[in-house]
Amino acid sequence: MADAARELTVLEAVREALAEEMARDERVIVLGEDVGVLGGVFRATEGLYARFGAARVVDMPMAETLIAGVAVGLAMRGLRPVAEIQFADFIHAAMDHLVGEAAKIRWRTGGDWSCPMVLRTAYGGGFRGGPYHSQSVEAYYAHAPGLKVVAPSTPADAKGLLLAAIRDPDPVLVLEHKRTYRAIRGHVPAGDYVVPIGRAEIARAGSDATVLAYGMMLHESLAAAESLAREGIDVEVVDLRTLLPLDRETILASLAKTRRLCVVHEDTLTMGLGAELCALAAEAGVLDVPPVRVTSPDIPGIPVDDNLEDAVLPNRTAIRDALVRLVSRERSRANPTAQRSYDPAIPQASSVVEISLPEEHTRLAVDALVEAARAYPRFNASFAWTGIVEHDEVVVDLDLGPTAPASGRGTITLVDYGPSGSDLAIPFVRPNQTAAVRIGAVRNGKAYVTCAVDHRAVDGADVGRFLAAFRDHVVLQ
Repeated sequence: MADAARELTVLEAVREALAEEMARDERVIVLGEDVGVLGGVFRATEGLYARFGAARVVDMPMAETLIAGVAVGLAMRGLRPVAEIQFADFIHAAMDHLVGEAAKIRWRTGGDWSCPMVLRTAYGGGFRGGPYHSQSVEAYYAHAPGLKVVAPSTPADAKGLLLAAIRDPDPVLVLEHKRTYRAIRGHVPAGDYVVPIGRAEIARAGSDATVLAYGMMLHESLAAAESLAREGIDVEVVDLRTLLPLDRETILASLAKTRRLCVVHEDTLTMGLGAELCALAAEAGVLDVPPVRVTSPDIPGIPVDDNLEDAVLPNRTAIRDALVRLVSRERSRANPTAQRSYDPAIPQASSVVEISLPEEHTRLAVDALVEAARAYPRFNASFAWTGIVEHDEVVVDLDLGPTAPASGRGTITLVDYGPSGSDLAIPFVRPNQTAAVRIGAVRNGKAYVTCAVDHRAVDGADVGRFLAAFRDHVVLQ
């Protein structure tokens, strides 16, 4: 079969990685409950027992502590054990061996000893497994220095990361989302290759927001991003692939471009991996608005009931809704060049003119505002981290409702409360914008038009000329 047409499921990719590495390196031993004759609870080790025999594919008792402890001992004796814990929910019984011993061996011996072991386990919900077969446990183990934690999302990464883990000189925890095993198919290169541990990948390029995800949540995030693309929202999706160590360079490069962060994981919210990712972004100062997290709620376990499980697990709809809220948020006051107009540290300028207007004047006012912005392009500017950006084109986002548009991405806001509004008031300049124009209530065919500006972009004389251009266009109509 040609390489270009070669597609596998995640489960097939895992099985192929184990078989190829066992054939390549006789030190590789697979051990765990039912990994031998049965081929594993998910059949990830199917066929290995017949091919490599009982000495290298070892059925173990239902004792996670024993499985992990034997793996540590085998690794320290020079072998390359790949241990399987059937479900991540039961891995905590092995924590002392994994975190207390394996992760510390290189450091406590000054580099004289290492522990090149792999522990594979299936995590995540969506299979109606209830509270003991559905948990996501990554936050516990991503907190353990000396341990590496990977979470593949695609068949190619499932194979490449597993091969890299087996060849790594230190312990690696491989988290395989059970929903990806058979549901996700994809291209897998033929032959020997590894996916470097500690390197994320841009799964979808975008410019409006960054989603950080892994495992099955990567695919839910990609689906949400494609849905939003049809509405003009361009989302970048980063597949973390490795949870410890994080690929800070790729993460921060994406955030420096989009300035908005959404973290998606199936684990619970509080103290989850998302908190660390949000802290990373905050400390680097790359966000214009507060980040959002889409996670499972803080509950002790995934429910058994189908409807309840569906309600608590993150999905593409929840991700999409979170991204819509994120993209529409105003830029934070933490942005030093985009503080709110009512901050006394920013000089303001304002001016007022009286003009004749009909009762139904909104469209006329919008047209006048566009013409004034074209005549005085300094008003058609916004604030970015690099300074003031003047724009060549004028685009109108007309909201005839009672509130101003929520995006905060424009350059000028027109405020018009109609007959119920006050005769005269000075509007607030929205974050990142240059000006706000307010039309007072029309009384006897006349109204006061007020303009407030951010003095860093334009001054008082500019305001007078801008309002004169606005008035002249209205009069000409």
